[in-house]
Amino acid sequence: MGSAKQEAAISTVMAMLQEWDKGSRTTRRQILQDFIAQNYTKTGPELEAEFAQAASLFLTRLTAWLRL
Repeated sequence: MGSAKQEAAISTVMAMLQEWDKGSRTTRRQILQDFIAQNYTKTGPELEAEFAQAASLFLTRLTAWLRL
């Protein structure tokens, strides 16, 4: 991935994570629904590449939220 493309991906991921961290239950549910709609056919490595090696940060937050 080129550096400009990677920087854009990092910016997108960080914005999503920030929205998740500050979001209500409804906001988080919408983020999750959007994530599933956009990525349901992708593998783990594909997600990591698209999310600038930060997909695990989102999936960790998701797992913690589901446990609540």
